[in-house]
Amino acid sequence: MSPTVEYARELAAATRAAHLAGEIILRHYGGAPVAVDTKADDSPVTVADREANDAIVATLRTAFPDDAILSEESPDDQARLVRSRVWIVDPLDGTRDFVARTGDFCVHVALAVAGTPRVGVVHHPVSGATYAAIEGGGAFVERDGARTPLRVGAVAAAADVRLGVSRLNVGEALRRALGETGLAGRAVAMGASVKLMAVAQGTLDAVVSFTAAEREWDTCAPEVIVREAGGAYTDLDGHPLRYNQPDTARRRGSLVSNGACHAALLGLLRPFFPGESTGPAPAPGGVGQ
Repeated sequence: MSPTVEYARELAAATRAAHLAGEIILRHYGGAPVAVDTKADDSPVTVADREANDAIVATLRTAFPDDAILSEESPDDQARLVRSRVWIVDPLDGTRDFVARTGDFCVHVALAVAGTPRVGVVHHPVSGATYAAIEGGGAFVERDGARTPLRVGAVAAAADVRLGVSRLNVGEALRRALGETGLAGRAVAMGASVKLMAVAQGTLDAVVSFTAAEREWDTCAPEVIVREAGGAYTDLDGHPLRYNQPDTARRRGSLVSNGACHAALLGLLRPFFPGESTGPAPAPGGVGQ
């Protein structure tokens, strides 16, 4: 059975859930400013996050009652660790951008099987664009009823890359890295996973994150899409990301790229990343498509 046939139901459910969440988010976005609460990890949360989460979780539980769900806005049930199939959800990726009304926020719905992302949907409510992929089946964006295949760019030289960085969360270590490597002039500030989808469609060549605040729900859906568009997605040691782990944090940062420039950027940026490396990176061919 081909991957696109095997996971067709999952992709349909993920898309439906993401669209429902997007409608809820837009209702709040178009109204009065929402109240912002602060969670235990100091990250913001709003009623839009919570209502979008409820809609996604209800949709997935109805469609796949035997699957586990790991969501940013739901208590983490560690029983998920013994499940092979786990839905990994960020109902509003980019809450700070939502509150700041930059438009750069998305909905993430993904399915990981045996620790590997298999299905991913990233929905951008403001534009109505829905990015989606099934492992082994390619990636596409659907907008206004038209579906367009996604393909990363081909820039290989680090000096030529268009490098996405966070609009609201660039720390001192990353600023220093960009300045000392000469990449500062190539950096483009964008919000949330909008910049990751820019890599998938070739309008950016790479995105780097030095923050350990990223979690599995930030990376899972975008990773399927970027990889199926021909790109690479690793931590800053060059190692692949794993999912449905006891610790959901991305403590070694992340680098997302078109694949062609991945090894060069790792070589430039990794020495500036705080903390000890977890070991040598795989050979360049190991982080490609």
